[in-house]
Amino acid sequence: MLKFLASLRLFFAVCLALAGAFVYQTLFNRGAPVYGAPWFAALGVLAAANIAACSLRRARTASAHFLLLHAGLVVIIAGAFVTRFFRFEAELPLRAGTLSDLAYSGGASYKLPFSVQLEDFRLEYYAEPLGRLAVLDEAGRREFDAEEGAVIKVPSARAEIKVLRLVRDFGLAAGNKVTEKSPYWHNPAAQLEITAGGKKQRLWFFSNFPGMHRGQLPFHIFYSLEQAEIKNFISKVTLIPGEGPKVCAEIAVNKPLKAGGYTLYQTSYDPADAGYSLLTVTRDRGVWVVYAGFTMLLMGVLLWLRK
Repeated sequence: MLKFLASLRLFFAVCLALAGAFVYQTLFNRGAPVYGAPWFAALGVLAAANIAACSLRRARTASAHFLLLHAGLVVIIAGAFVTRFFRFEAELPLRAGTLSDLAYSGGASYKLPFSVQLEDFRLEYYAEPLGRLAVLDEAGRREFDAEEGAVIKVPSARAEIKVLRLVRDFGLAAGNKVTEKSPYWHNPAAQLEITAGGKKQRLWFFSNFPGMHRGQLPFHIFYSLEQAEIKNFISKVTLIPGEGPKVCAEIAVNKPLKAGGYTLYQTSYDPADAGYSLLTVTRDRGVWVVYAGFTMLLMGVLLWLRK
C-alpha cells in the first residue's frame, strides 16, 4: 500500500485530475464551486497521502530540504481542510444609522463580539455617467448630449425637443411627485418637452425602458447612459468592540476590515435602498496551519539553495 501511495503514477494522475478541476471551475462551471465537492476533497487527501508516503519511503536517506518541502505541502493541504471545516462565514446586513451585532448564515443567527454601525454607503463609477438622447426618424438616427435646458431641433418632423429635467434614480412620491430615490444611476430618466404637429407634450423617457411613447410621436426618442459602469461600492462604518476604542473605517470590495480575529468584506448592496449595505463576516481558524506549511516550504527552499 505504501508503495502504491508513493508512486509517481499516482502523483501525475492526481495532478492531472486537479488541473482538470481547476480549468473546469475557471472556464466552464456556472454552478456551485467544485472546491466543496466530496470528490475534490478526495483528490486533496490523495495528494497529501502521496506526498507523505513518498517522504516516508525516503525518510532515512532524504535530505532535510526534501523532507521540509514535502512536509510543507502536506501541512498546507491539511490547513485547507481545517479552513474548510472550521471556517466561520455569515452575512451582516446593515442600514444607515443602525447598530448591529447579529450575523446570519442559513437559518441561524450569530452574535458577534463587536457591533457595527453603517455611517454612509456610496458607489464609485469609473467616470461620471453622461446622458445621451437619440432621435430616430425618416432622416436617420442622430445623437445629442442630454443636458438640462438643451433644445434639439428635428427639421424632418418640424419638431423641437427641450430637456426639462434629468434624474439619476426615478421615483414617485405622494401626489405623483417625481423624486430621486438615491444618488445613484439605478433608474435614470429624462423629462422632455416635445413640440410637434402643433402639440406640446411633457413626457418621461427611461434608460432602462427604451421604446416608450412610440405611438404618441412622429419619431422615436431613446435616452441612454454612457460611462455608467460601477467601479466600487464602499461602506463607511464605525466598529464598536466589547472592549477598547471605537474604530472608524471604510470597507470596499478589495479593502476588507480586520477586527478581533474576524474579517469584514463588502459583499453587496440594494439598488432600491441607498442606505443598505451587505457585509460578509469571516473567521478562518485554519489560516495558521497554512502559514506554518508555507514557512516549512520556504525553509526547505532556502536549505536547497544553500546546498
